[in-house]
Amino acid sequence: MKTGLAVGVIAGAVLWVGAVEAQTRNTATSRFRMAQAYCTTGPCDPWYTFSGGATLIRRAKQPKLVSNRKLGNIRITALRRLGGPPIPPFLEAQLSGTTFYGQDQNAPCALANTVVSGPFATSTMICTVGAAGDANCKGNLFFIDFTNPACSDVAQNIQDLQIDVFEGGFVGVPERRIATAGIKILGKSPDCASGGAGCP
Repeated sequence: MKTGLAVGVIAGAVLWVGAVEAQTRNTATSRFRMAQAYCTTGPCDPWYTFSGGATLIRRAKQPKLVSNRKLGNIRITALRRLGGPPIPPFLEAQLSGTTFYGQDQNAPCALANTVVSGPFATSTMICTVGAAGDANCKGNLFFIDFTNPACSDVAQNIQDLQIDVFEGGFVGVPERRIATAGIKILGKSPDCASGGAGCP
C-alpha cells in the first residue's frame, strides 16, 4: 500500500511529517496499520501470520535531523510461523518513497531541486517469543543517512510511501516480505437470529 508523507520547513527551522492521505492537518505523529503481505499482490513469505501491527512516524525537527536519525517505531504483534524453523530473533523493516527536495536559499545543498527515489529509513525489530509460541516484534525507525548540514534548510516532501517488513537478514528480498502497510477488515457472520442481511 502506498501513501504520502510530507516533510517541510516550518518557520525556517522545523520539519514536519504528516500522512497526506490519512490526515487533513499536520499532527505530531502519523500512524500506519500493518497488514499481512499476500503473494497474490507480488512476491512474499506465506509462512507467517500475525494479529496486528503499526508504524508510528513522529514529527522531525531541524537541526535534529543533522545529528539524530530517529524517525519513529514499528511493531508486529502475535507473529506465528506456519511450520518449519522457529520464529527468527528479529525482523527488519524498510521505508521507501520518492523525496522531492526544495530550493536552497544559500545554494550549498547538492540535493536542492532534485528528486530521489528508494529506501530512506530502516528498523531492526527484536522479537520476543511468548508462552503461546507467538512473538511480539518491535523496533525504532531510523533515517538511513544523517541530514547533511548544508541541506538542513531545504524542504523535503516524501511521497508514495511504502512500508515493508521482512524476515531478519533478508531486508529488500520480496520473497521474504511478511507485512506491509494496509487495512485488515475483519469478517463477521450476520446475526441471523434477528433477521440480519445475508441470512438464508
